[in-house]
Amino acid sequence: MIVDLDGVIRHWDMTHFRETARSFGIEPDEFAAIAFQKELLDAGMVGTISFGEWADEIGRKCAERHGCDAANVTAAFWALKWHVDWDVVELLRAVRSAGRAKLALFSNASTRLEEDLASVDLHVEFDVVFNSARLGLAKPDPKAFRTVAAQLGVTPQRCLFVDDTVPNVEGARDADMQAEAFVGVAPLRSLLERAGLLDGAAAP
Repeated sequence: MIVDLDGVIRHWDMTHFRETARSFGIEPDEFAAIAFQKELLDAGMVGTISFGEWADEIGRKCAERHGCDAANVTAAFWALKWHVDWDVVELLRAVRSAGRAKLALFSNASTRLEEDLASVDLHVEFDVVFNSARLGLAKPDPKAFRTVAAQLGVTPQRCLFVDDTVPNVEGARDADMQAEAFVGVAPLRSLLERAGLLDGAAAP
């Protein structure tokens, strides 16, 4: 069982994101365009640059385009807020307790992922964590999914992958994994029961 992080377990506080952007006189859409510009985001997700380097570049670009203090923007990007959906975590705990499959996390993430997980003890909820920045490969590249399966010691066909992003689901399917889109806790519970990874009585 392989599960995504952002959009499934972790959710970013978009109100705080918008407030942060406007505190520097930048519209949220423009701040997002700077922070998640494809070339910069891709470099962060495959570990070509560290999270710190990514944040520094965001600060530099905001200062260049909007005249704000680069160091303050960088610090604010580090401090963006998020929360964990503990209902999803409880369901995944039940899967681990059932003992029918290893539970893995696979996230397109920066070099900061491990620090974030440890900050709320999420790292202990998984048998193994796969970080795209450490793999040097990111979803939806089928090669990334095949690499994850190989490191788990199973064929892709024996993996069930869940992600909130449809292209990532399609990438997993292209790698011959079973894959489904995450749309909520109740549908996820039903999926896990149908897959035989969880008994109905065992679900929280």
